[in-house]
Amino acid sequence: MPKKVKVNKLKLKKKSKLKNNDKEEEKELDLKEKLKKRREKKSFEEKHVRVTTYLEKSLREKMELLKDKNVIESYTQLVNLAIKHYIAKHLE
Repeated sequence: MPKKVKVNKLKLKKKSKLKNNDKEEEKELDLKEKLKKRREKKSFEEKHVRVTTYLEKSLREKMELLKDKNVIESYTQLVNLAIKHYIAKHLE
């Protein structure tokens, strides 16, 4: 008859707890990093300046279509991209 092998269940439990603690520590570090990035992130008002301008009605309608089709996220995004493109073409 083969010998019975005793398994120390306490050791097994401790190992699984260590793994869980490691995972919890990783999650905690990730949360701390995310919070730090949020604190460092500038607000919309800190990154942008308000500019009032006039658009042709037909352009505004086309912008609305682009936004409705989710081609652009916002009018601000479209205007910024358009101006960046224009500057790159004509000034750089």
